[in-house]
Amino acid sequence: MEINKNIVNNLLNCERVAIFIHTNPDGDCLGSASALKQALVSLNKTVDIFSDSLIPENYNFIKYATEIKHDDNVDGYDLHVAVDCSEIKRIGKYSKFFNKIDNTICIDHHKTRVDFAKITHNEIVSSTALIIYYYIKEIAKMDKDIACALYAGISSDTGCFMHSNTTSLEHEISADLINYGFDLYNANENLFKYTTMGKFELNKRALMSAEFFANGKVGIFKLTQKDMIEANADESDTTGLVNQITNVNTCEIGIIIYEKEKGLFRCSLRSKGRVDVANIAEQFGGGGHANAAGCNIFGGLKTAVNKISSVCIKEINKLGL
Repeated sequence: MEINKNIVNNLLNCERVAIFIHTNPDGDCLGSASALKQALVSLNKTVDIFSDSLIPENYNFIKYATEIKHDDNVDGYDLHVAVDCSEIKRIGKYSKFFNKIDNTICIDHHKTRVDFAKITHNEIVSSTALIIYYYIKEIAKMDKDIACALYAGISSDTGCFMHSNTTSLEHEISADLINYGFDLYNANENLFKYTTMGKFELNKRALMSAEFFANGKVGIFKLTQKDMIEANADESDTTGLVNQITNVNTCEIGIIIYEKEKGLFRCSLRSKGRVDVANIAEQFGGGGHANAAGCNIFGGLKTAVNKISSVCIKEINKLGL
């Protein structure tokens, strides 16, 4: 991978850095941000990570995951860095702060994006953590905590190396990271087995809500605010649920629709590889990857289901699946 020398120079010459991650954070953005912070701290930089969402506790094994800031005090930094963010609105309330200084960087791997930083490194690879790996190798010394964070990012966005975005490169880099001696068992337990009671209850409700279209080729889970409250769950507990319906043997597209707030439904889409769900999400102002994307739909639940299912069915028919 060819790294951007301007990004390297900015990272080396800065003194105080604010790193921004996307809302409803996952292992890739958290691992990427933590690894970059650790590398910069080792170079005697002052670094803070900001998030407009709470951090799911299963990520607490990643260094600095419990020290992420949520306040509005984003002053005095000479470099702003967004990681794993395809557009500025993905950093939530911090979008109004990001470009208040001129020195800004975005490092990302999404197919669909809207550039918003002064310097952008966008590479269509499995994860942002994979890109960050090369920058850290250039500017700092790797250690077991940095390696753990990068492993969390790469393994998360490859679905524990099971998604179609996995190549030999992910395995080679992960092997290098594992050799630094972090607790691999603990990382995998937290990333792929950990569940809260809220998520368990939400999973039951999602399964009961399942609806299929196009002879089972499109599957949709539906969750309302009432479901979230009664399950004592939060938005982070919806992460990964969509995979359960996508795994149904007939499914080409799996979707979870959950009510983020009254009249606003968040849709997470997954594909087994033959349908580009980023193209579907773009039709609703969203985006992402070919096999994993997201968007928002306004209105009622029935409206959201009808809109997204109609577009999915057209795509299925267009491809002759």
